Amino acid sequence: MKKTIAREFLWLLATIVLAFPLAYLFLGAMNIVAARDSFSNSEKIFINELFVVAYIFNFIGVYLIRMVVAAIKTIASG
Repeated sequence: MKKTIAREFLWLLATIVLAFPLAYLFLGAMNIVAARDSFSNSEKIFINELFVVAYIFNFIGVYLIRMVVAAIKTIASG
């Protein structure tokens, strides 16, 4: 039981870390990251909100992919 909890905790940490650069790449693909030096305050707030949304989607996506891979391994071994 402890091994399973430790493994899930490590996957949680890995997902938290991986979601950050993926969200940054998402904003970079939209040409929002460092496009201009002079953003208005409302544009800065929008970019921050968009980053948080992208981070959440990437977090869910990475963890979902991990669950799918684990399910495929379980089906293949059984």
